Amino acid sequence: MNRPPSKPTRAPFRTCLPLAFAALTWLAPAVSSGQDFATRSAARKLGEEGIVLFDKGQYAEALEKFNLADQLVPAPTLGLRAARSLVKLGRLVEATERYLAVTRMDLSRTQVTPAFRKAQADALKEREELLPLLPSLTIEVTGPLGDGITVFVDGTQIPLALVGQKRPIDPGPHEVEVRRGETKVKKKVDLVVKQTEKVVLVLPPLPKPKPPEPDPFWRTIAWVGIGVGAGGMVAFGVTGGLALSKQQELESKCPNRTCSPEFHADADFFDALRYATTAGLVVGVMGLGVGVPLLIAGPTQAPKKDAKKAAFTWAPVVGLGTAGVRGTF
Repeated sequence: MNRPPSKPTRAPFRTCLPLAFAALTWLAPAVSSGQDFATRSAARKLGEEGIVLFDKGQYAEALEKFNLADQLVPAPTLGLRAARSLVKLGRLVEATERYLAVTRMDLSRTQVTPAFRKAQADALKEREELLPLLPSLTIEVTGPLGDGITVFVDGTQIPLALVGQKRPIDPGPHEVEVRRGETKVKKKVDLVVKQTEKVVLVLPPLPKPKPPEPDPFWRTIAWVGIGVGAGGMVAFGVTGGLALSKQQELESKCPNRTCSPEFHADADFFDALRYATTAGLVVGVMGLGVGVPLLIAGPTQAPKKDAKKAAFTWAPVVGLGTAGVRGTF
């Protein structure tokens, strides 16, 4: 990964240590109000520790010290050192914002010192030198968006307004991700200083919508119809078989379809079987004819209604010469 070269003309931090922290004692009461000597002494010690860590190349630890000191006693010198630590850590975008914050510090209510003025001037110069080195990344998303998407860079969600726009970013490897529901598309990119890159994330087609579930009520009716129809067909089969058997028996006992009185009971039983067979056939056909179509292509479940229904309220209204009812619905 390419890093911005260190500026050889910059004096070591330790050379301006006395001036920088002597300036802290000259803050006007409006700035240092409520800060006792112990607080300023702690800030000075943290700053000194940060400079030592910076010179050792321990930039993350140095940044922590400078930030803590700046929280105790805000000063341009501390903000400048924090910005330089961010540059060394490769966090160039954050460094430009920290430089800018230093240049915008209001010193009108402070006892302005040469160290403070120089820190602001150095911050302005170093920011202008750093800005052209920032890589930029443009993220584009194509394909069906469905109900909406979210875009992430290195696990952090970015505003959708930045999609399709150049976005400053730190050098180094990055992961870009777009999410649409359960669908995720990722791409990795490795950037160097001054590089301009575009990443296109292509979303796959939307999944086919699930068929609507059948209405439970009509599904129950369908199974009842099938059950009744199956019972009717079973009755049709049983009684039909008995009727055929009885018919063959009566044909031998009653020639020319004329039965003697002793076989009238058998003839009546045969008639009952015929009626039962017909009834079973009708019930079976009707039951299956209603149940099977309902089961295959019955009504789907009705969409859920909004649970928040407007309540109906009313109250009598009685006034001078008037009477009535007032309500809401």
